[in-house]
Amino acid sequence: MSAESSWPIIQGDYLLGDPDSPVAVLIIGRGQVEIPGDRFCIMGTVKTENMGLEKVIVNIVSNPRIRFLIVCGKEEFGHFPADAVMRIWRNGIDDRKRIIDSKSAIPYICNIGKEAVDRFRSQVEVVDLVHPKESEEIVAYDPMYMFEPERRDELLAAIFDCVARDPGRLKAEPLLVQPPGLMVEPKKAIKSIDKLALEFTNQMLRLPSEKLSTEASLIAVSEEMGIVIDPTDGLVFDVPSVEFAGKLKLYYRGGR
Repeated sequence: MSAESSWPIIQGDYLLGDPDSPVAVLIIGRGQVEIPGDRFCIMGTVKTENMGLEKVIVNIVSNPRIRFLIVCGKEEFGHFPADAVMRIWRNGIDDRKRIIDSKSAIPYICNIGKEAVDRFRSQVEVVDLVHPKESEEIVAYDPMYMFEPERRDELLAAIFDCVARDPGRLKAEPLLVQPPGLMVEPKKAIKSIDKLALEFTNQMLRLPSEKLSTEASLIAVSEEMGIVIDPTDGLVFDVPSVEFAGKLKLYYRGGR
């Protein structure tokens, strides 16, 4: 089976359109917009600045026909996924795998390497149509929203412009990256991460400060199977990504 016939290689919340279109549309959060399917190659959503963004990058670099990524919708407080997309495209990641200059909460790219990030940055031009960019509202669950007519028209105009400037298929083979942490069924991965975040939050409430050292890393029992132990209280967790679980713990313990 060819890379093209098995694309997209990562599951997600997306619609497929014209395979010959050079445009991918990325909506922030749970935004919805109706545009003709022949205007884009793929249109999907992103809610997080780490594993969600990684999935976007993996699907793009595995399809050399995609040359533009239009990011649109409304920025979300805390995660700031739109900021993460723009920063990783402009700045890349540092030696700690952190998106350089990102203001997102946990902007770490743990499941893919620098090669995939660099390929993403060179393969596509990212078009920023995010409005508003500053969000001050904290919500327990990201709300669904519809694009206003003028935002839909703006998106269609941007797609038209990208198609007019299409440089053609990237002269490179698809970059196939299939890290185990991103291949987990989305609902299972979300449930696992939510459980881990809840436990770290509970630890903050019930344990004395001397046991909440940000240096107490998770112990990896099995990288392949995603099994870790939290030495703080000896709990065992099944996680989609061992490295990301460690970054999540660091975040909830006040580290960066």
